Amino acid sequence: MFTNFLNSIIGALGYGWIVPSLAFSPESLQPDWMLGGLFGLGGLIGGYVSARIQKFLPEKLIKGVLTAGLLFVAVRYILDFI
Repeated sequence: MFTNFLNSIIGALGYGWIVPSLAFSPESLQPDWMLGGLFGLGGLIGGYVSARIQKFLPEKLIKGVLTAGLLFVAVRYILDFI
């Protein structure tokens, strides 16, 4: 996960450096640093909290919640595509 975090930071910084150098770079192509930071903070807090509470939850409940979340996202994508 730490490697993924570092890759995300390097990618965002690189994107922020390359886009302004393009001749057609409107401001809308710039990364939203505040939103990215909030997503990162949410991921950090969520990872910590879930690691702490997972030992108190039954495995079937965790698998059920993850399955329901994945199915929800999959159905939303399919319905948006149709």
